[in-house]
Amino acid sequence: MIGLDTNILLRWLLDDDSASGQSDAARIILESNETFFVNNIVLAETVWVLRNKAGQSRKVIETIVLRLIASANVEMESENTVHRALDAFVGGKADFADYLIAEVNAAAGCSSTLTFDRKAAQHPSFSRLTK
Repeated sequence: MIGLDTNILLRWLLDDDSASGQSDAARIILESNETFFVNNIVLAETVWVLRNKAGQSRKVIETIVLRLIASANVEMESENTVHRALDAFVGGKADFADYLIAEVNAAAGCSSTLTFDRKAAQHPSFSRLTK
């Protein structure tokens, strides 16, 4: 198994060839028979770029992440946690990383996740800390 960096995953997903052939190199590697590991940090960064730089909708991002999960040669750090965070992201207003943080914390036994973020605090996994 080989771990992926955010830049490699994004070049592959976006087929971004602005970086002198890097998308071609990423495609050749990622379409091999090797198994690739996507950790939670890489996934959070990838979703952030897809949403904020590539302008993708929450539903399109959901489709992309679900396809990654379903890929035979991709292994997620914590697939069930990612599914729960993705569901919250699609139905919520906060960033994917916020929901992923809450789900990782819940999996670790936390009863809640403190936040100042008003959007995240709308989800029951969070408790909003006020001044």
